[in-house]
Amino acid sequence: MLETFDYPQNLLPEELDLYLSKGWFRMGQSIYTTNYVAFNDKLYPAIWLRHVLRNYTGGKSFNKLKKRNSIFKVELKHAKITARQRELYGKYKAAMNFETSASLEQLLFGFVFVPTNIYNTYQIEIYDNTKLIACTFFDIGKKSAEGISAFYDPDYTAHSLGRYLIYLQIEVCKENNFTYFYPGYFVPGYAHLDYKLAIDKSCLEYLDTEDLNWYAIEAYKQSNTL
Repeated sequence: MLETFDYPQNLLPEELDLYLSKGWFRMGQSIYTTNYVAFNDKLYPAIWLRHVLRNYTGGKSFNKLKKRNSIFKVELKHAKITARQRELYGKYKAAMNFETSASLEQLLFGFVFVPTNIYNTYQIEIYDNTKLIACTFFDIGKKSAEGISAFYDPDYTAHSLGRYLIYLQIEVCKENNFTYFYPGYFVPGYAHLDYKLAIDKSCLEYLDTEDLNWYAIEAYKQSNTL
C-alpha cells in the first residue's frame, strides 16, 4: 500500500487516537498512512512505531541528556509559529542533507494554507538564555500523542537536542497519564531515521503490516535485518 489520505474537517481527540493506533499520521491538515516510502528513487518499507508509556522509564540515556542540557530553559505551550522559529528552521534546513518541508507553515498546514488547525498542537522550545536553539511540535489526542517534527540550531549538535526533544515530549505525555506516544515510522536501510530505535527501546513497539497488530520492537529485530 502506498500513501492513502483522509481529509477530515475536524478531528476529535479520540478519533486521532484511533487513527494513530492503525498506523496513520498527520501530514499538514490531512492524515495519511503508507507501507512504503521513496528516497532517492528507491522504495523502502515504512515501519510505524509507538511507545507504550506504562513501560517507559527514560533510563540512563534520558538522564544523561537531561544533565547535559540542564543549562538550558525548556518551555511548553500551545503551538504558534513565530519569527524566531522560522529563523531557526531556516538555519536547520540549510544544514541538513535530507529533504524537509519548505517552511513551518507547509509543515503544519500543508501546501494550501487553511485558517484553522484540526489538530490540538503543542510545542516545546529550548532556550540558551534568550536564544531559541530547538523546537518541536506534537499533537495531543485523548490518550495518545504524535511527534510531528523537531529542529535545532546546528551549532548545538553536541547536545543531541533532536533526541532530547523526543524524550521531553514523551515525558509530558507520561506525566499526563497518556497511553501511547507515536514518533512516526523508521525505514530499514535508511539510516537517517534509525535514531527513533534508540529512544527507550524497552517500551517501543512496531505495527505489523500483515496482521495490523503491535509488537515489541525486539520481535521485529529477530525476524528482520535492521
